[in-house]
Formats: sequence, C-alpha cells, structure tokens
Amino acid sequence: NKDEVRKAIDLLIEPGAVFEIRALGASTRTWSKKRTLTGYFDNPDDALTALPTIVTATGIYITLNPVNPGLLARCANRITDAEKNNTTGDEYIIHRSRLVIDADPHRLSGVSSTNEEVKAALERADQVERFLTEQGFPPPFKAASGNGGHLGYCIDLPANDNGLVEKVLKALSQKFTDEMVKIDETMFNPARICKLYGTLACKGGQHPRPSTPVQQNNQRP
Repeated sequence: NKDEVRKAIDLLIEPGAVFEIRALGASTRTWSKKRTLTGYFDNPDDALTALPTIVTATGIYITLNPVNPGLLARCANRITDAEKNNTTGDEYIIHRSRLVIDADPHRLSGVSSTNEEVKAALERADQVERFLTEQGFPPPFKAASGNGGHLGYCIDLPANDNGLVEKVLKALSQKFTDEMVKIDETMFNPARICKLYGTLACKGGQHPRPSTPVQQNNQRP
C-alpha cells in the first residue's frame, strides 16, 4: 500500500536522513530464490519505486535511526541482494531518533499471528501507552506490525546511549509481558530494523491454528 508506506517513512525517518530497507526471505521477478534483499535510500519516492521489485518476502523492514550517508554508495536508491556484512551495523548509526515498543504475541517461530493474537497485542500496546502517558510521555504514533502492535516515540539520544533504551524496554517487559503477549526487549540496538508499515507480513502459510499461549522458559509470573 503505497500511501501507507509513505506515511510509515514519514513517521519513522527524519527528513533528509538516509535509511535502509531490508526484505527477508525475499524473491524478485528475475530470481525466485528466497534471500535477503537490501537498499539504501535518501528519499521516500525512490523507495516506493524500488519496493515493487520485491515479489514475495516473509517481511520488509526499515532502519529506525539515521544511517551514515556514506552507505548510499553500497546500493543507492534501489534494491539488490544483500552481500555478507553488507547491511547496517550499529557502528553506522549517527544518533537515535525513534523508540519503538513492540507488543508481540507469543507464538511458534515462523508463523503469523491469529486474529485473536493480534487483537490481544493491540490491546496490550494500548495499556502500555496509557501507562507511559501517566509517566509524562508525549502521544506516540501507533501502528499494527502485521503480527502485533507498535508504539513509536520521537527521541534524541546518541547512538551509544549507555543502555538507556534497553533499560526502558526491559522495565516495560517486566510490567506488561505475560503468557499471551510480550514486550520485545530486543528492539534496543541502534541499527535495529522495524516492520515497514504498509507491507504484508507473510510468515508461514495459509493454515488455521488455535490461539494458544506459548510457554517461555524465562516467562515471569
């Protein structure tokens, strides 16, 4: 959905910043083999032109924080195969501009959420938003990730934030994670990628399954 993708880029990316788009388990019109695709962009128009070259993908993602502009030379405003060590590492992030909180249902690896699981995740994101509003946080943007719910906050921190974002996510996980929905504690590193809203979530295939809690060994009571 081009309108939704453009809206997502406007929400997630600072004006004029360079960002990476990365497609996992992806194929193109010219090669059906599933692999990782990548591209670096400095504007949404070229990103919207390049995205249709991806025919299928388990997921399409975007970097949250501004990327070193020098990485444009890897693959400027187009999508291509990702070579080894040729995606964005933490050392290439200029600073932190977005904090995204991901409420994600517990489920088996490699499958999409059921409608009931998505509903539970979106309700949990609403609970987190109400709590953070009480703590003085400004209104976030809210989005469905395809399998869960996201809250996004504008921040201004150095790439090396001494673990502040990680501590925030862990604290929220301790308060809001249960047997049905977790707060993703891994969304803290500077080069973290986020679902590009407006693109499909295509994990697994078309097969019905019950919405049952997945017990985690480290699950808190």
